[in-house]
Amino acid sequence: MISEVRTNQLFVTDIPSKLEQVQQLISKIDIPARQVLIEARIVEASDTFGKSLGVKLGGADLRAQQGGDGGYSVGNGNRVVFGSTYGNAVASSGQGGTVDLTGNFVNLPAIGQNGYNPATFALSIFSSAANRFLNLELSALEADGKGKVVSSPRVVTADQIKALIEQGTELPYQVASSSGATSIAFRKANLKLEVTPQITPEGNIILSLDVNKDTVGQSTAAGFAINTKHIQTQVLVENGGTVVIGGIFELTETNSENKVPLLGDLPGIGNLFKNTSKVANKQEMLVFITPKVIADKATR
Repeated sequence: MISEVRTNQLFVTDIPSKLEQVQQLISKIDIPARQVLIEARIVEASDTFGKSLGVKLGGADLRAQQGGDGGYSVGNGNRVVFGSTYGNAVASSGQGGTVDLTGNFVNLPAIGQNGYNPATFALSIFSSAANRFLNLELSALEADGKGKVVSSPRVVTADQIKALIEQGTELPYQVASSSGATSIAFRKANLKLEVTPQITPEGNIILSLDVNKDTVGQSTAAGFAINTKHIQTQVLVENGGTVVIGGIFELTETNSENKVPLLGDLPGIGNLFKNTSKVANKQEMLVFITPKVIADKATR
């Protein structure tokens, strides 16, 4: 008996009856390894909503600047003036300076959402001589967005043989040694599927799975952060069936309010003295796995 490992051949010399027995034995043990196609679908859905309301309120008295008497009499020759700042108030009294028309008593505009500025509406009330102004600017923005990312890695492997498929980015960062010298190292932000299938006598498939979904996060002084989502499990799936092996759901809600003390608490009119913002962010990730045993004819 001579075996040829390179070509996977076996040469046997014996009487015909023995050769027939050897042939029967070889037909039982020389079975091609069955293969499995594993397809993963990683679905990431996001739903964002943002709403912001704000106001600007300002005024100016230009009578003193135009040669008249600024402010309002309070008796005994005394007068009172108003302005958005001390400098504006002094200028309104006629004691020097120029009134700044851009100043505001309340400066709480709406906050931009998703890179867009809010819409604004302005109203100005002024005297017939156009020397006294009361300015009001309302701003508002509502943003709504939906997104969906589907990653679908696939890999073929033999029965009970571990397979790995990986795709992503390596991020550089500096590492300091004990001597004080620095060098560049790399961290991975990858989509990785690692799986070991086992075909049962009934034709079902046991899967040992390790799924990793990384994304590049915020930039820090030490380098980029990495957002990681990781699932490791073992499941029994019928041939060609689909199973959800895990999911991650995140809900973030933020409500903020900025206001002028006391005035912002007044019913109704208090809205002219405050800014409100609401942001809701939903994120969900689901991992679907579909294993299929490849027919023997397809492997030959």
